[in-house]
Amino acid sequence: MTNIRRKISSKKNVFIAAALIALMAIGSTFAYFVDRDYVTNNFTVGDVEISVSEPNWDPDEGLDITPNKVIKKDPKITNDGANDAFVFMRVTVPRATVKTANYDGTLNARVNQDLFTFTANSGWKLIKSDNGTLSTQYVYAYAGDKMTVLKPGASTPTIFDTVKFINIIEEQLDGQDLDIVIETMGIQTTDLGTESPIEIYNIIMNQQDVPQ
Repeated sequence: MTNIRRKISSKKNVFIAAALIALMAIGSTFAYFVDRDYVTNNFTVGDVEISVSEPNWDPDEGLDITPNKVIKKDPKITNDGANDAFVFMRVTVPRATVKTANYDGTLNARVNQDLFTFTANSGWKLIKSDNGTLSTQYVYAYAGDKMTVLKPGASTPTIFDTVKFINIIEEQLDGQDLDIVIETMGIQTTDLGTESPIEIYNIIMNQQDVPQ
């Protein structure tokens, strides 16, 4: 009988030990090696910002002008933004149907013509002109065969330095206001897919949805 009790007791102890191990396993917490990492890329949004200036323009010179008068007028563009830019200038010159005289005093026929003339400086390329009854629009790119990059803080050459009133004979436009309008346009230099002056000008016009 003693041997039987010992065997039963031994089996009971094994069972209890196994149960305790199982309970310990259920109640235990397992530790794992874990890690995490991330990266944040900071971006700033650039801009294209340009301004036009005429250092030698004197408004008083535009008052009561006379035939053949040469007036200082020197528009240029400055890149005030953070990004490189391609820039353009559109010059609108008034027109009228008038009669002019030659230097020897002989008269020309009355025709519709620009009332001011100018000579564009080197570095500017005429890419488009449109003649209307009241004005002519000349579009110039700051370019050669390809667009020229205007860096932040830099300025273009002046597009011209003077304008000249035509040799109009008297009593045709007396007292009228005549406006030469200078418009400037700029666009980023990247991701355009072209460096062609006329193609880039058309991109600007299409985006702004304004008359070309």
